[in-house]
Amino acid sequence: MGLILAVTNLGNLIPGGSPAAKQSSTASQTVTGQPSSSASAPPVAAPPAIDGVTRMGDFEFAATYDKDLVKAYDGNAASYWSDMEFATADWGGLAPDGVSLLVKLKAPSQVTSVTLSQLGASGGNINVYTNDRPAMDGAKLVGTNSFTSPELTMPLSSPVTAQYVIISIKSLPKLTAPKTRYGFGLRLAEIKVQ
Repeated sequence: MGLILAVTNLGNLIPGGSPAAKQSSTASQTVTGQPSSSASAPPVAAPPAIDGVTRMGDFEFAATYDKDLVKAYDGNAASYWSDMEFATADWGGLAPDGVSLLVKLKAPSQVTSVTLSQLGASGGNINVYTNDRPAMDGAKLVGTNSFTSPELTMPLSSPVTAQYVIISIKSLPKLTAPKTRYGFGLRLAEIKVQ
C-alpha cells in the first residue's frame, strides 16, 4: 500500500504530472464549466418526409405513367411525372372530375404549405386536401389554385396535422411547348410538403 501511494505521489513530482490525472480533471471542468447547448434553443423541426406518391382512381390511360410518380419527389427538378398530353383541360374527357395524387408522409406531420413545381405550363385547377387516411372520404380541403409560374406554393390558413396530402388536378394547365398536337398536360417535377 505504501508503494502505491509513493508511486502516485512521485508521478505528481515529475514535470507534466500524470497524463491520466490531468485529462480527467480537465474533462470534469469542461462538463461543469459550460452550459448545456440543448437548454439554449429548441430543435427546429424538419419538413415532413414523403414516403411515396400514388395515383388515386382507376384510369387506364394513366397507368403507364405510374412508374414515374417517384420522379415527383426525387429532388431532381429536371425529372417529372408525366408525358401525358390531352386535347382538352378535362383530361381529354377521360377524367371529367380530375385525377388525384395521394402523397403519403412517413409519419403524421404538421403541414403548413404544399409546393408544386412544374415544367412549362400555366392555368389549370389544383385542389389540395389533407387526411389521416389514404382516401378522399373525410379529407379536408386546404387550398385551391392554378399555375401562374413554374412553382406554385399553397400556404395553409392554419397548420394541419396529417399523414396524407391529396393533390387533386381538376383541370390541366396549358402546356407552353407540348410534345404532341395536344396542348394540355402537367409535367409535375417536385412536390414539397412543409
